[in-house]
Amino acid sequence: MAVLCGVCGIKEFKYKCPRCLVQTCSLECSKKHKTRDNCSGQTHDPKKYISSEALKQADDDKHERNAYVQRDYNYLTQLKRMVHVQKMDARMKNKRVLGPVGGHNSNFKKRRYDIDEDDRDSTECQRIIRRGVNCLMLPKGMQRSSQNRSKWDKTMDLFVWSVEWILCPMQEKGEKKELFKHVSHRIKETDFLVQGMGKNVFQKCCEFYRLAGTSSCIEGEDGSETKEERTQILQKSGLKFYTKTFPYNTTHIMDSKKLVELAIHEKCIGELLKNTTVIEFPTIFVAMTEADLPEGYEVLHQEPRPLEHTSTLNKFIDNAREEEDAEEDSQPTEEPVQKETQDASDSDSDSDDDYNPGLSMDFLTA
Repeated sequence: MAVLCGVCGIKEFKYKCPRCLVQTCSLECSKKHKTRDNCSGQTHDPKKYISSEALKQADDDKHERNAYVQRDYNYLTQLKRMVHVQKMDARMKNKRVLGPVGGHNSNFKKRRYDIDEDDRDSTECQRIIRRGVNCLMLPKGMQRSSQNRSKWDKTMDLFVWSVEWILCPMQEKGEKKELFKHVSHRIKETDFLVQGMGKNVFQKCCEFYRLAGTSSCIEGEDGSETKEERTQILQKSGLKFYTKTFPYNTTHIMDSKKLVELAIHEKCIGELLKNTTVIEFPTIFVAMTEADLPEGYEVLHQEPRPLEHTSTLNKFIDNAREEEDAEEDSQPTEEPVQKETQDASDSDSDSDDDYNPGLSMDFLTA
């Protein structure tokens, strides 16, 4: 039996009010419902005060998610995006006002969010080459763009990266564990990859891979290991590190499920990422074996490349020495130059002795 509209009671309902779930058949009935019942039609009022007790009660069993906090975060993100779009619209309107009058400007660039579906495949994103890494930049307001804090640190005089860690737990029969994702910031380009792993990621590695010597981490207590001890434990753990691979010169944003294993014991982070492509910042997969990786991902086995210096200071010193050697080889010896100067001086002295002005000075004494 068809359910009729809750306002007019004549036609079958088509819509539901998000706030009070009143069933209506048209826009006119929906407006009458809002006027009659004094309903705003919104699921929640962002200006409404919520007590601390209500916030605590909204937590889930694991205290990892809160519906009110997530709702407010989404509202603020949407508000930030709306302000950014309005700024962009104002700039585009000013450009149209100052543009040429009459005619169609073929060189006028379209906005990224006003692209036709036919031209969507031919669009290119903005990219920046950072320390030899091709970084594809997403539009502002997107989550990955907001998380990116990679920059040049003036105090340390080097580049620091943001790195996304994806831990793949060991899959056991009959159990399917979820991946752990975490974004770390201010990772030095001169450090090894395991040195850039933070304490939270290290504790999850202890839980997933049952690393030796980390009983305090497994029990949930604060681990007493220092950064050096954590690095040694990770180096001896046998874990494998992978990253996504893209065409280096690409300017199209696309997801890749092809991975490449990283030689974490041979090169620092800056040399591992050189000549690669990332979306905003690198993503590192950690797994004990290739079988533990998510479904659909494929590992490409490349030929090993010759080892390079892992220290930028050593590379700088080697380059300076090569330049000095080249300068010494290119400079001529001083002995031939001295001989030429001596010969020139001798010739000058000889010419002075044989010099005859050809003019008599007797008229001065007359």
